[in-house]
Amino acid sequence: MLRRDPSQPWHPSYWLAALGAGGLSISFFMYLMWLVPHQGFSMPTWQHLEALLAGTTVLPTGVRSVAMLATLFMLLMAVLHFVLVIWNFREFRAARMTEAYQRLLGSPNEVQLMAQPLTLAMTVNVCFALGALCVPGLWSIVEYLFPVALLAFTAIGIWSLKLYGRYLSRMLVSGGYRHEEHNHLSPLMAVFTFSMLSVGFAAPAAISHSVFVAALAATLSILFLVIAVVTGALILISGLQAMLQYGLQSQATPSIWMLVPIMTLLGIEWVRLQHGLSHHFAMPVEQGKLFVVLTAIFMLQLGVMLLGYQVMRLNGYLAGHLLGDQRNPISFGLICPGVALFVMGMFWWHLVWVQGGIVTPFSLVYWLGIGGLATVQFITLGVLLRLSHRLLRHKPVAAAV
Repeated sequence: MLRRDPSQPWHPSYWLAALGAGGLSISFFMYLMWLVPHQGFSMPTWQHLEALLAGTTVLPTGVRSVAMLATLFMLLMAVLHFVLVIWNFREFRAARMTEAYQRLLGSPNEVQLMAQPLTLAMTVNVCFALGALCVPGLWSIVEYLFPVALLAFTAIGIWSLKLYGRYLSRMLVSGGYRHEEHNHLSPLMAVFTFSMLSVGFAAPAAISHSVFVAALAATLSILFLVIAVVTGALILISGLQAMLQYGLQSQATPSIWMLVPIMTLLGIEWVRLQHGLSHHFAMPVEQGKLFVVLTAIFMLQLGVMLLGYQVMRLNGYLAGHLLGDQRNPISFGLICPGVALFVMGMFWWHLVWVQGGIVTPFSLVYWLGIGGLATVQFITLGVLLRLSHRLLRHKPVAAAV
């Protein structure tokens, strides 16, 4: 049974546990996306899974086992995601009646409420992947589902804009922004949310055969892309200036890695828009452009991860929160960067190196690349399970009489 420590006030970062589980579910779907043939389809569907289960799909040695194991992990992580989403809704309803929540609304931490629409946008993505893969015949009516997905993302987008608008309006009207309180990058949670919405809208833009649906989806995707980039630039400038002046706020250390999932989402959004433009506007996807853009994003992500790791090694954050006695829900922010690095790595490895003809599919070099990425993925899975056990499995201690 899930139970947080009641001595600690509720914090929006608990939503990041559900977000991480959903992201891991999608990350295991990446194996099916790239390893299982699905010619004529934008992604693997039920008929491909059915052929995989029946053994009628001709695959190189070991690929079927990897795909089957990935499917199992995908389903398990999806179940955990939905369980954590339901638990978070229950906790949020209870927290809204507390004084701590009212204080949150009037503090710089109010922006962390953006973790709610961020997580629900991930829920839409998980449902889409599960529906396509596990519901027989669903892909045959996918064009009717795209407007539903657009409505869902639009509703979440309006909610996120209202949340961020309330936070930003209060700061602009009442002031109170102090550099010594913003010596971290936690406000990038808003950029993370807008990026998730941007990549969500980009899916119908890339897949739909309807020009109107694709153009509408692309327009909304670009809208949230622009909001994310502008907001992110402002937050990075002010946050880096404050950190250089006052040092990084210790409890907000995971925020230094938040750029990694943001870059993954915007990178995938760019790839999807390229495919949509190619399909509807006769603008072919150039392999050289894919090489430059995706390699630049992945190399920058590696740099951010290495810098963040060095910072966490110096201030003892990883040792304290993963192995020590420190327990804080903000540490759930360690999960998404690992998921994002793996997902972008899979895109980079396959679109740049494999489809570019540099690496032969299923060769030794190919599996070495997949093995390196899988190492990051399973370390991230271990971190999710470790933090969930420490923070969501609180056991009350009965005092002896």
